[in-house]
Amino acid sequence: MRTTKIRDEKAIDSLINALKDQDPRVRENVAVALGKIKDVRAVEPLIAALKDDDPDVRWSVVWALGEIGTLAIYPLIAALKSEDSRIRENAIWALGEIGIASVEPLIESLKDGDPRVRWNAAGSLGEIKDLRAIEPLISALKDENSRVRENAIWALREIGKPAVEPLIAALKHEDQRIRENAVFAIREIGKPAVEPLIAALKMEDARLRENAVWALGGIKDSRIIEPLISALRDENFRVKESVVWALVEMRPQSVEPLIKALKDNDPRVRYKAAEILGKIKDSRAVDPLIDMLKDEDSRVREHAVWALAKTGNAAVEPLIKNLNNENPRVRENAVWALGKIGIPAIEPLISTLKNGDLLLRENAVWALRKIGIPAVDPLIETLSDENPRVRENAVEALGKIKDPRAVDPLISALKDEDPRVRENAAWALGKIGVFAVTPLINALNNEDPLIRVNVVAALGKIKDSRAIDPLISALQDANPVVRVNAAWALGEITMGAG
Repeated sequence: MRTTKIRDEKAIDSLINALKDQDPRVRENVAVALGKIKDVRAVEPLIAALKDDDPDVRWSVVWALGEIGTLAIYPLIAALKSEDSRIRENAIWALGEIGIASVEPLIESLKDGDPRVRWNAAGSLGEIKDLRAIEPLISALKDENSRVRENAIWALREIGKPAVEPLIAALKHEDQRIRENAVFAIREIGKPAVEPLIAALKMEDARLRENAVWALGGIKDSRIIEPLISALRDENFRVKESVVWALVEMRPQSVEPLIKALKDNDPRVRYKAAEILGKIKDSRAVDPLIDMLKDEDSRVREHAVWALAKTGNAAVEPLIKNLNNENPRVRENAVWALGKIGIPAIEPLISTLKNGDLLLRENAVWALRKIGIPAVDPLIETLSDENPRVRENAVEALGKIKDPRAVDPLISALKDEDPRVRENAAWALGKIGVFAVTPLINALNNEDPLIRVNVVAALGKIKDSRAIDPLISALQDANPVVRVNAAWALGEITMGAG
């Protein structure tokens, strides 16, 4: 018996000595063998081997110390104070392999001066999943090292549901990094955190409510939509803005509940629901948003206009149909929305100028005016439309946009066969003003008396002194209507100068 024991001791001594063998494969297998034997005499030599140059050897040593278990804890704790960071780092992993008995020293290691030790300690605590580690890991969320924070988040996720309530409490922590990383940790935990987070939306602390929303937005569970919509009533601006973000993140699941929220009794909910639907840009919301253009609350109407503009192409035709809506608020806001949509609305609006409905045409002109400069070229092309009603409305729109590019086409329109087109062209040139003066003066020499008549009228509307001498000459025009209009125009200019 004694001989066997001596033999065993010699074998262990030989294996310990072999931890210094030149061949890393030998050292690796020696460490594995010592782990299987589990003799306490191997602990210190194995700890020394934690700084082996070969990573495979180091991992085998970590495994061996984990196999030896509780007998290795105190030597490993001592190793955490080693000046060699590789020893400290791998001692952490070995303690993780040992498990629950290592929790307290691992918690203490979260304060180590070396970030590698701290992040390995956090990782090991995540593997062990002991509840004692929750609060220390939450404190580690403010660590200056990003890898430590990431591992602390991962560890809290691994601990799971038991960490939720402490993490929610951390959402109101005075340290911003703890708050932000608590949000990330809760998101990582996921669905088990939903109900406690929903409850947190009703807490008094606004910072807690805000961060609860940020956490919920990252989980994307359908249970959160209605509570988030209710949170649009929150008096705190930052909470409401975070709710907007979260409900946008929940698309497309959030669209139908948000459409329903457009009919909420509280205008705060209605206008925020409209805003969110604008950010989501789902075509299902177009008709309900158009219905909101007649809302009694101006904020709701404004946000509905903005949302429809953001929705873009899908909103154009429904909005155009509502340009002759019986409700003046709907008409007015449909014009604004189309104006904000811009270029995609131009062609459909120009087509609308052919419509027999006067109100529809008038509002199409207003919408094109709101679009402004991008609508000028298509409107100029429309001046040659065979329908005089279309030409008349195009001229009116160009006059309201007041772009100098329209001057020559409008001068040509002064001889249009339709008197209303001619009249509107003169009015439009008057609206364009000083940019039209020189081309109009040149047009006084046009052979067509109809053009000269309307040119003189336009110059009278502009009231620019540069036109005085040409208008004096026009008093000698062969056409009596030109002479009458020239006299009137000179009176207008002289009166304006006086």
